[in-house]
Amino acid sequence: MKPTRRQILGSLCVPVFAPTILTGWAKPPGLTLSGFDQSGSTYQRYLNVWARYLAGQSVDEKEALSLLEHPESFRERREAFPTAKAFGIFTSCTPHRDVFYDCLNFSLRWLTALDNPDPSLPPLYNRGQLYSWQWSFWGRAALELYEATGENRFLKLLIGAARNVMAARDDRHGIVDENQKRVVKSWGSVISFGGPSMRGTDVTATGLIALPILQLANRLAARNELDEEIAGLAQELVPSFDEYEMFYVDLPKFDAGCYRYAFIPQAIDPTNHINAFGAGLIELYAFTQDPRHLERARKLFNFYRGSMVVDRDGAISTPYEQDPDFKKHPKSEWFWKMTVSAELPLALARHGLIVKEEEMIGIARTYADVVMAEPGGINAMTRRSDKARMIDFTKPLENETAEYRSYVPMIAASLFFVDREHRIGEKLLRYMLDYPQWFTNGLFSGGGVAMLARAYSLRRGFRL
Repeated sequence: MKPTRRQILGSLCVPVFAPTILTGWAKPPGLTLSGFDQSGSTYQRYLNVWARYLAGQSVDEKEALSLLEHPESFRERREAFPTAKAFGIFTSCTPHRDVFYDCLNFSLRWLTALDNPDPSLPPLYNRGQLYSWQWSFWGRAALELYEATGENRFLKLLIGAARNVMAARDDRHGIVDENQKRVVKSWGSVISFGGPSMRGTDVTATGLIALPILQLANRLAARNELDEEIAGLAQELVPSFDEYEMFYVDLPKFDAGCYRYAFIPQAIDPTNHINAFGAGLIELYAFTQDPRHLERARKLFNFYRGSMVVDRDGAISTPYEQDPDFKKHPKSEWFWKMTVSAELPLALARHGLIVKEEEMIGIARTYADVVMAEPGGINAMTRRSDKARMIDFTKPLENETAEYRSYVPMIAASLFFVDREHRIGEKLLRYMLDYPQWFTNGLFSGGGVAMLARAYSLRRGFRL
């Protein structure tokens, strides 16, 4: 049985631009935790208000409104949705930028600072999975907020954390990947599959961890703000993607390619793992203009495309795993897996490459009509022909497992497709208005994906 993301984390501890890289630049220090105090922060005030609403306690409306980026949204939604309670309205409104900043200021320091003494964290060189599922999304949230507000404090946080993450890479410490028996220019973790624990790296970690740095370099280049240090950080990621050539499987018959799983080489890596790596390749191509990165990503996308099942209305789903001969027709992946699988088509669409608009619309329809099919809950499955696995919002939270509750906020990632299907925004709004208790801490919990989606919403003006 394959471990879930939650089990892995639990086992650990809880446009186009080709820059010229200059030499001799000094690397400033990264974020530190020493002396940092988050007590009384705007983020803590937000959590306190959210918790009081959840407990049914009274909340001063002025206090609640002071924590929102658009206080008028609270009043507008109270009028537009008279049956919604204050708790739901508060949860549905975009938090103030100070709330985001204070959350990221603590979270990025806690996760990446070299001087963090927290015993619940694994050693710096074993945080690959944590970086994959938290830093990857927190870092990109900081980038969205920098672009949304123009405030350099978000950029400074992102760069400071990026320095720490790069400093933690295996080759910086000579740490051996026990699975591959060599030092890999990636980020490792201790992972167990029901047997002895093994420390190793994989394509998922490389792709997800690289995304904030590469997106930062590409977006700053587009704004004519790219500097020597950030270009250098991005350039240092090139060998990280080259490390997994031994696991690549070319499929000339289908003009496609995939990766064997580093920890189980006889198996093909899951779809979302491959697509996370592919998304990184696209951002790397945009940065370096090296056509080999685009060609590899193209073949990975063709593997994804070959796995697609298209419903009668165009809704698209893919399986969690696919065999290289496309002879098997396994059930669809969970929607939280689709959130990561979608990284590749989203990256392609950002740069105007390869993916077809009808494919983007198909993924949007899967969110809107298969996953968000019921007004009182969400379907964990992503294909109509599969037996639905409903998470029923009308029942008490305790009726669902802690693991499934933790995945619910990840539905916010559907916002990345709202331009293709406006009903996504409408349905997500109703979920938060009517069932705010399922969206923990106002979407500031949930592995980082939800916070990234919320930051994206602020940049785009969706007010969700």
